[in-house]
Parts: sequence; C-alpha cells; structure tokens
Amino acid sequence: MQRDEQGLNVNINPNDLEDVVCEKCGSQCFEPTFLFKRLSAVLSPSGKETMIPMQIYRCADCGHINDIFLPKVPSINE
Repeated sequence: MQRDEQGLNVNINPNDLEDVVCEKCGSQCFEPTFLFKRLSAVLSPSGKETMIPMQIYRCADCGHINDIFLPKVPSINE
C-alpha cells in the first residue's frame, strides 16, 4: 500500500498493521450498520425533530459491536 501526500511516498506493509478483531468471537470481518440519534426540535436548525444516522461496524459473524466502533460520549468530568 502506498500513499502519496505532498510528493512523499510512504510504503506501508499490510503485514505490519495490527489486526482489529471482534472482542467477543475474534473474527476479523465486520459489516456496516447504523445507530440513529434523535435531535430534538429545540436543537434542530429546521425547528423539527430530526433522526441522524451514524454508521458503525458490527462483527459479521456474531453481530457484536466493539467499543472502539461506538461514538464517544463525553462524561461530565471531561
């Protein structure tokens, strides 16, 4: 795999990359799925309640969603 950015060639060997695996079953295969978030009419620019899709990935074998694929929700302490 090569990436050309501002005239620089960077060679990345796929064998050197860390595999992402399902935390539950260990599979390396994932498929896209969606979470939906509801935006209240008060916060929506249109003044109407809106559904916002967020694409995430789930394990193609067991359906588990790794924590790294879930959107981060800031805590009160952050």
